[in-house]
Amino acid sequence: DSTPGTKTITVSYGGKSATFTVTVNAKPVGSHDVYRIYGSTRFDTAFGAANMLKETLSVEKFENIIVACGTNFADALAGSYLGKVKNAPILLVQPNMVPAVRAYIEDNLQPGGTVYLLGGETIVPGGVSEGLSQFTTKRLWGANRYETNLAILEEAGVTGGEVLVCTGYGFADSLSASAVGKPILLVDKKLTAGQEAYLSGLTDDSYVIVGG
Repeated sequence: DSTPGTKTITVSYGGKSATFTVTVNAKPVGSHDVYRIYGSTRFDTAFGAANMLKETLSVEKFENIIVACGTNFADALAGSYLGKVKNAPILLVQPNMVPAVRAYIEDNLQPGGTVYLLGGETIVPGGVSEGLSQFTTKRLWGANRYETNLAILEEAGVTGGEVLVCTGYGFADSLSASAVGKPILLVDKKLTAGQEAYLSGLTDDSYVIVGG
């Protein structure tokens, strides 16, 4: 519900429940409305943003949901384009949030839908998908953020077109660039062999390098 006010989100799983409070503020600025979605933590805010997306898409449940680490930026930002392609929210997780994230998926994903876990089990615990056998789970990951990034781009079906190239050291540039809805390639000081191989296979490609 995107109408202004304080919203309560309650998620239940395995006989336990947790309640989160999300506030939506709206006020006219010129001919536009400005919405502020926030909760007491980044995890609560992610739930609120997911509910807003569901309303924007005019769906009762998602076909896909993405889960990424809530304590490091790289996989979530790399997954921003996958979220666009799959019309999927990105939920943030850390170990103590696993039950709440799992419950949100159970309540808001269509039967047979897909849960994308970005990163290995030390980043996104396997417990997120426990007991969710009615859904398909796909873990996209590699030995580091750069390999995980490539797995995400491949899943998103990026075979060419414009690619944004951003540093993998900090979040600022890739966060700013993610708003344009283009694939993001995170890089170190030089391309890895896997990145060179991936890029050589793209067709009709061009690159925008973001940052100095």
